[in-house]
Amino acid sequence: MDDLNPKPIAHSKPFHFVTTVLTFLDDVILTVVAVALIGVAVLLLYEALTDFLLYSSTHTVAHIIGELLFVLIIMELFRQVFRQITRKSFSLNPFIFIGFIAGIRGMLLMQMKLAMGEAEFQEGVYMIAVYAVVLLILVVSYYVYNKARTDSLGSQTSAPGEKPLDS
Repeated sequence: MDDLNPKPIAHSKPFHFVTTVLTFLDDVILTVVAVALIGVAVLLLYEALTDFLLYSSTHTVAHIIGELLFVLIIMELFRQVFRQITRKSFSLNPFIFIGFIAGIRGMLLMQMKLAMGEAEFQEGVYMIAVYAVVLLILVVSYYVYNKARTDSLGSQTSAPGEKPLDS
């Protein structure tokens, strides 16, 4: 009679062993990536601070601000990896925040290049307009995504085990 109703593969011991090993490997890889992201962020922060403290003509203010904003981008990536490690629900918000930071970084750097005469006026204004459109699209995306999440959860502002929508 057992031959007619075989045990589902998801409940077999070999399947459970394989999923346990793969989950462990996933955790190890995510942890290595998280530590590497923190290491890169610390190195970039150190470089930005030394550039600021030892301000020289080789590093402009735009360069230092660009490095600091890049550290923020790396930290947003770290937060998403950390969410995966802690098994929190997936959220697009960290990626939208990365887009915000990258767009603002691009606008600031282009404005500084224009002010210092390092870029052609027409090209600079065009790039600033492109960044502004991208930021507008990200703002609309952020609103729609979080509105849909809120509506799907009823009166809750976040999913169980998840930070509020501004995370």
